[in-house]
Amino acid sequence: MKELLYNAAKETGINLSDIQLEKFQIYYELLIETNKVMNLTTITEEHDVVNKHFIDSITLGKYIRLNGGRVIDVGTGAGFPGIPLAIINNDVHFTLMDSLNKRINFLNMVIEKCKLDNIETVHSRAEDLGHNDNYREKFDYCVSRAVANMSVLLEYCIPFIKTGGKFISYKSENAEDEVKQSSSAQQKLGCKFIQTYSFQLPGTDIPRKLYVFEKYRKLGKSYPRQAGKPKKNPL
Repeated sequence: MKELLYNAAKETGINLSDIQLEKFQIYYELLIETNKVMNLTTITEEHDVVNKHFIDSITLGKYIRLNGGRVIDVGTGAGFPGIPLAIINNDVHFTLMDSLNKRINFLNMVIEKCKLDNIETVHSRAEDLGHNDNYREKFDYCVSRAVANMSVLLEYCIPFIKTGGKFISYKSENAEDEVKQSSSAQQKLGCKFIQTYSFQLPGTDIPRKLYVFEKYRKLGKSYPRQAGKPKKNPL
């Protein structure tokens, strides 16, 4: 796994150290083993995990320097993209948020075994945590690979970002229409779409996109709306 990951990362333009590769190896083994008893991912082949999870997560580092800031991963699931990003950015503090406590327990095990002291986990829904003063507007960046409509994702994620901070949405397909349709959400939430980064996963024809939004003003107290509303009735 290490050689495969090292070569794929190098092709992407990222050099991984032996220590980082060892942490990815431990993470991979824990993911596959735990997945036998808990539904964490449908992607289990070594080559696919390396490309579709690990490389996909860290490619952000090719385009955006997190520069020692604070990052929150909303709806992190099995830890993507937060844990891979934390492995390659040990000067950055990451908060991994998920609504399922079983996944949080798995993440805590990975953090302990990989000795990742730059990560904390939070068991919560985004709609609730977005009103918590310890997390609201406290982050330089928010990242998410969660599968949801862009307007919904913006309401989940923008509340966590400081004014001037950025939200980066990982998408597996062209989401230009979603971005256009989120113009009302952008206006209400005080953010604007600023950039798209496109890439292909190494050795595949799988396209990936990173959509970047910047927050330009403080958020009104009415957002995010209570749990369930953003998804049922997008802005």
